[in-house]
Amino acid sequence: MMSSTNAEAAAVLKTPQKDDSGSSSDRSDRVRSSPVAPGGPWSPAKFILAPGEYLHDCNGKDEMTLETFARRLSAMNVYRVFFDYTTVIAKDQKDAAITFEKYPNENRYRDIRCLDNTRVNIQDGAHAYIHANYVDGFRESKKFILAQAPLEQTVEQFWSMIWQEKTVMIVCLTPLDGVHCYRYMPTQSGGKLTIGTKNQYNIVHMGTTHVRDTYDATHLMVCKNNEPARKILHLCFYTWPDKGTPLRPTELLYFIADINYNRDLLVKDAIQKGWLSSVPGTTAPILVHCLAGVGRSGALVTIDICCRKLDHTHGTRAAPSAM
Repeated sequence: MMSSTNAEAAAVLKTPQKDDSGSSSDRSDRVRSSPVAPGGPWSPAKFILAPGEYLHDCNGKDEMTLETFARRLSAMNVYRVFFDYTTVIAKDQKDAAITFEKYPNENRYRDIRCLDNTRVNIQDGAHAYIHANYVDGFRESKKFILAQAPLEQTVEQFWSMIWQEKTVMIVCLTPLDGVHCYRYMPTQSGGKLTIGTKNQYNIVHMGTTHVRDTYDATHLMVCKNNEPARKILHLCFYTWPDKGTPLRPTELLYFIADINYNRDLLVKDAIQKGWLSSVPGTTAPILVHCLAGVGRSGALVTIDICCRKLDHTHGTRAAPSAM
């Protein structure tokens, strides 16, 4: 017999209906075989972005539609593809990471820095630092937070960040085995876990749904001290090895679709419950982590951005670098 609380939590998880109306995954058959020049005078490196400007907003004389871009790409040889790849704008590695260097014991890897200009600043934690950075989505500021998997000494900061940023969804791309990744949540239905000394975060496991033998969706109720509890959905994708690719790549696309669909539902629920503002521009970032927070996490976010770009640019004109 499921309690009313469990029933409410379980009702959150939804999977979007797949259709053939125009998603990026069903367009391969629409690409015509007409010729297109394999080269071009464009280079992504020629676009210098101003603060608040997105790469996909920079269109020039070499703009093309998605179909034209696909034909161009299919006509290129591997050397030309590699050349284009090497011209993609790279982040200046001289950007400051002073705070990262100040807290060496709270970083998993010395060579994976946490840049100061995009890092999450903890306001009510043991201190202000956590190895986590904001990442924009497609035309959406701070859609994601990419973080390293918490260590035992950083788990309170981890939950402080989740509460502060009003996160409604955690996407985990590594097993919560307690060895490589600290178990920051209860793993059994009905289990409870209290974390923190300065602030106490009480996490209750409300049940897990196994989805397509690909990931687990766990419903959590979380409260800080005596504040009202919040509903958070934890998605753990377990078919992506640390040094490899997903066993079934199409499942990753379905997973990303589920992330976006359920995030919208969770945001609406949080607004109705009153703990998330309905003011335009209010963010509820999706927290994504693997171990380092850059490999699998970065790949998932990049694929999401690419899918949103493909949906947006189909039938419209955009610079090749925007695709």
